[in-house]
Amino acid sequence: MILAAAAALASSSVGQTGSVIPAKFRGEWARTLGDCNLRGGENSAGFTVTAKAIIYYEEREEVKQVRMTGLNSLAYSSKYISTDGEEPSKGTLRLSPDGARMLGSDRSSDLVRCVK
Repeated sequence: MILAAAAALASSSVGQTGSVIPAKFRGEWARTLGDCNLRGGENSAGFTVTAKAIIYYEEREEVKQVRMTGLNSLAYSSKYISTDGEEPSKGTLRLSPDGARMLGSDRSSDLVRCVK
């Protein structure tokens, strides 16, 4: 149990780099809880974060490298894929201390974590 907790803490240490987005950032994010599970115009600001991608309504970013910049923030480099093609991209993700909000993400204002 103690080893598992230490491994979890080490997996999101500031300055650590890797190719996987830590679990605490993953999930569906929307402007309001009412926008959860909606797609397109209804939730155009929202996105879903997986271990290796950030998925928007009609685009996605395939994450190549992740660097923890704080306890609740990270910077990433990715391949941005849209109907216009592919290009290199960079971005950041920042969580509120309680993990319930994505703060000032690159694409919109604060978002809430959708609950299952």
